[in-house]
Amino acid sequence: MPTSSIRIAPSGRGAGALLAMAFLAALILAGCKSSRKVVYQGEGKVVAAGPAREVIVAPNGSAVGWLAAPDLARDKGFNASDHLYIGTATFSAMGAPVTLGRGVTTLPGAFFFSPSGAQVGAITEWSFKRQTGALVIGDVDRSSARQVGKQVSFFGFSPDGGLLGFVDENSLMVGPADGSAPPSKVAEEIATFEFAPDGESLIARRRALGGGQLVYVALSEGAEPRVIGERVADYRWAPDGSGIAFTSRNDRSTTDLFVTTPDGKARQVGQGVPTFRFSGDGKHLAFIGDISHTKQFGDLFLLAQGSEKAAKLGEGVTEMGFDPTGARIGWLNRYSAQSRGGTLTWAFTSGKHEPHEVGPNVPSFIWSHDGRHLAYVQRQLEEIFSIDLFLASADDEAGGEGAVTKVAQGVFGYSFSGDDRRLFMRTECTRNGRACTLRAVDVEKPADSATTIARAIHTYEPANEDESILLVTYARTDADALDLAVVPADGSQKPRMLDQRVLAGTRVLRDKDPKIAYAVLEPGRLGVYLADVSTGGGEATE
Repeated sequence: MPTSSIRIAPSGRGAGALLAMAFLAALILAGCKSSRKVVYQGEGKVVAAGPAREVIVAPNGSAVGWLAAPDLARDKGFNASDHLYIGTATFSAMGAPVTLGRGVTTLPGAFFFSPSGAQVGAITEWSFKRQTGALVIGDVDRSSARQVGKQVSFFGFSPDGGLLGFVDENSLMVGPADGSAPPSKVAEEIATFEFAPDGESLIARRRALGGGQLVYVALSEGAEPRVIGERVADYRWAPDGSGIAFTSRNDRSTTDLFVTTPDGKARQVGQGVPTFRFSGDGKHLAFIGDISHTKQFGDLFLLAQGSEKAAKLGEGVTEMGFDPTGARIGWLNRYSAQSRGGTLTWAFTSGKHEPHEVGPNVPSFIWSHDGRHLAYVQRQLEEIFSIDLFLASADDEAGGEGAVTKVAQGVFGYSFSGDDRRLFMRTECTRNGRACTLRAVDVEKPADSATTIARAIHTYEPANEDESILLVTYARTDADALDLAVVPADGSQKPRMLDQRVLAGTRVLRDKDPKIAYAVLEPGRLGVYLADVSTGGGEATE
């Protein structure tokens, strides 16, 4: 018969001592458990562990890129700004990370995906002294990389992503982006260039030491560069590829504006021009001109389609912008440096361009996507200072004044939804604008339709293709970092937290299964992450 494992506890003071010791051990054990630090786990999945910066994404959502092991350039002994980092360019097509190379900076134009998302380029081993580096191109589908140039100062892809251009030792080279054929030299002494919208030609600016000429190159076999401008400062293709605009330095220390077609001769259309812009459809060109040493704010001119001469629309203009359809143009007229605002005015781009004044003391404005509405903020300078948001109609083709509605007081940031049904705004801000209430109003009835979407947010942006979900960030008070959440754009649910202690500069992958790419700064969780956008339950800290 087996021996029983049951033991009889002793009685008396011995039993009490044993009970006390057991109680003390339990307390010690409980204290040990409560002192353990619980590591936060967000909803994102790790793409790559380790310190990272400059997160980028392919336009088609197929890949993510980042700079691994980043260091401040100053800490590496380079004469650079306090905010410039240098690291190892890396990308992942949702598989094993692929390294492009070290010595990649966070300078604009140093590391980006092609418009198709099939390739990603990085200028590696950047030399601050020579302003050049080795260009490496990564193939997203093959998860591979190849070096294409050794002393590259500038590179870019054609709008369809099929061609790659780069300036290597001041020579412009162009070839297939996938490396299926070697690149060809198309021009020399080049600083920068821009492909035509159809990718069949390009314009390139020669270096200042080479004369600063603007040349046109048809990318057919054997085509020679043709000079279309001299002493060029800025240049741009019309979005439809029908024309080219550029500014040329004159002897008055300002720049004159010229327009031309790919096969035509340039003609001057403005003088003293610091800023010019094509309409989205490429039909019209607007510019601020007549700037001089004695005239700080220029006048607004519009060169409408079919016109030989630009029409003057406004005076003392600082800001201007076409609506996305190209049918209207808005600007800030008679800008006052003292009040830091101008009179918001708009006109149709066709016809007589009759101006419609909307409101004074306006520092900024935006168009709705259909061009039927203008949203703007106005500085209230009397009694209590406030920056208030207004919504104006610009839909009266007969020329009458449209309705204006005051939407909210104290607004710091606003935008239309993609379908123009909602107008979003950041209001009731504290902490110098780092914690605001996110609200939206119905554009058709803005006076009585305000909906609170989230509180204490720092930024917001669409998180999926139809913009039914928003990505919101919360600025932390204990670190220079953000917390991330998603929330339905209609405010039907409270925000759901995705992650915390995230580096500013999140990226949204708007494919069929939208995701958010970001870098985590929290020690112990450093790395690049991907989180699903879909909402459903949960609440962010507000």
